[in-house]
Amino acid sequence: MSTGAGDARKRPGFMESFRAALTPAALPPDDGKPLVRPNNVTIASVLAFVAGAVFVLIGGFSIATTDDQLNQAIASYNQSISECTTKFGGIGDAVVVPSGASTDDSNLADQCKGYIPLTDEAISGARTQNFIVSGVVVLIGVVALVAGWFLRSGSRWGRIAVLVAVLMSVLVTMLLRVSNLFTLGAALLLIVAVMLCFIGKGGVYFARMKARRAG
Repeated sequence: MSTGAGDARKRPGFMESFRAALTPAALPPDDGKPLVRPNNVTIASVLAFVAGAVFVLIGGFSIATTDDQLNQAIASYNQSISECTTKFGGIGDAVVVPSGASTDDSNLADQCKGYIPLTDEAISGARTQNFIVSGVVVLIGVVALVAGWFLRSGSRWGRIAVLVAVLMSVLVTMLLRVSNLFTLGAALLLIVAVMLCFIGKGGVYFARMKARRAG
């Protein structure tokens, strides 16, 4: 039995649809009139500004409160060590699990075996790491703000900058595991901004701007 008709009616797969969506639309004839920025690009610019502000505020707040955060973490860690010492005689190799200990106590003892005393070097390293990570978050925000500014004028650097901001935010989330509800929301705004700039009227607008500048 022939299945040719059925194959012809098959819906395209996800990747085919995705590639089709990203394929630049053919440029209409240039009428020479002044180019009007479409709403897609205006919205993308606003989204980039909002996302950039979120990243800058989150990163800046983290830098400003580094010592407070570190002091709280140290206090919590030392409290855990104190509990281990009281219950099991110490941490690391010094842990002694009493015979007949409950499952909860055995699990807690395993955690205590993984604790090590805090050193000034470890504390300094944690502080430096927080500054670096927070600085990267601020940098993502600055790139997004720059992207929002250049998008308004139809500059190709605006599209490049917003795409770079998206890639940076993804790398920070995946490699450094730095994310919260606000940064994830800001990253989503940047992704939407990229789509608005490369697909549909936004893509045609930037393509036309590029063609005129080249001509």
